[in-house]
Amino acid sequence: MLFNERMALKIRLEQLNNVEVKIFQEIRKEREEITNRLRELDAMEKNLQGDWPVEAYSPNEAANAVDSEKRILGRREEVSEMRKVAVSILKAQNEPIRGVDLQRQIEAVTSRKIANMTTFMKALMKEEPHVQKLGRGLYIYDYED
Repeated sequence: MLFNERMALKIRLEQLNNVEVKIFQEIRKEREEITNRLRELDAMEKNLQGDWPVEAYSPNEAANAVDSEKRILGRREEVSEMRKVAVSILKAQNEPIRGVDLQRQIEAVTSRKIANMTTFMKALMKEEPHVQKLGRGLYIYDYED
């Protein structure tokens, strides 16, 4: 059997996968060691000073939690706005509209990008039962339900 470039590439890919697994294991092990040591230090501090406040351990975590909550709520509001625009566009159409065309119109109105139109429309159809998928990529607002 000849040793060709394809086999060499497959072997190298397997070697890279093995190295990657080892590196991840080392990182996981180091992370566990650091976490355990921090727990030990926290326990020692708690014994010496009484109750140890969590914020003193990592002051940015509380701020980060608030920021991430704002980001989540902000994203939900954006998606909600995009869904309202989608429904209004579908209501304005008297005939089925292609998903790609609908996506372009929504993105033009909201100035926001839809990463996955299928997922977006599935969520919209759950929220708004009048929005229906007729066929492959065709959507319509059905008034007769």
